[in-house]
Amino acid sequence: MSNIEDLWELQVHYNNLKNIKDNLKYIINGEKIKKIGIKLEKTEKKLIDLENRIEENEEKLDKNNSILKNYDYELKEIEKNLYSENITDLKQLNFLDKERKNIIKEIDNKETEIISQMSNMEELKKEFIRIQEEFNKLRKKYTKTVKDDKLMVEDFNKKVIEEKNEIDVTSSKIDKSVLDKFNELIKNKDVAVVEVIDNKCSGCNMFLPSNIIYKLENNDGIIHCDNCDRILYLKI
Repeated sequence: MSNIEDLWELQVHYNNLKNIKDNLKYIINGEKIKKIGIKLEKTEKKLIDLENRIEENEEKLDKNNSILKNYDYELKEIEKNLYSENITDLKQLNFLDKERKNIIKEIDNKETEIISQMSNMEELKKEFIRIQEEFNKLRKKYTKTVKDDKLMVEDFNKKVIEEKNEIDVTSSKIDKSVLDKFNELIKNKDVAVVEVIDNKCSGCNMFLPSNIIYKLENNDGIIHCDNCDRILYLKI
């Protein structure tokens, strides 16, 4: 294998190592878990809000049912007096009849209000069940993600060791002066060896002259980009 092929292989391992470390950093920072945790917190707040609204609605419903019972009692008492033979005064009878009509109207209004409250209560309970199911799914997802992330960290740590070993093995095949230049480029530019694509250096995007392309095609030594100084690699 030529020096340039060794250098390209070394760069591939460095790229792999960087990707693994980036993924490892993302997992260790717990970004995915944080996102699920935020959703979990928001869903829990929705559940608490719904619980409070259901409780308030139940209290109003109980209060209105109590009021309705009182209206029913008052109506029975008025009708009892209204149809009693003990009351013969016309004004008093008219007053009682008017009261009866008013209470009937109040009863109708209260019954309508109670029906509306019951319908609202039904919708709130359905929404609560839906949100609760969503909350339970998120909680399971959160637990699973924590477990999966722990396993992935262990796996990535193994891969880091593997890539470092590959880097050591490949580095041992390369001349010291060339390896020193490679390490200098890695330190200063992050990437030392770049692929030539469409006659351009993929490191700085500069077009390469035909004589450089010719040398690369004929594997004529280690060639650097005149613009960014990175080592050029042409896949043949």
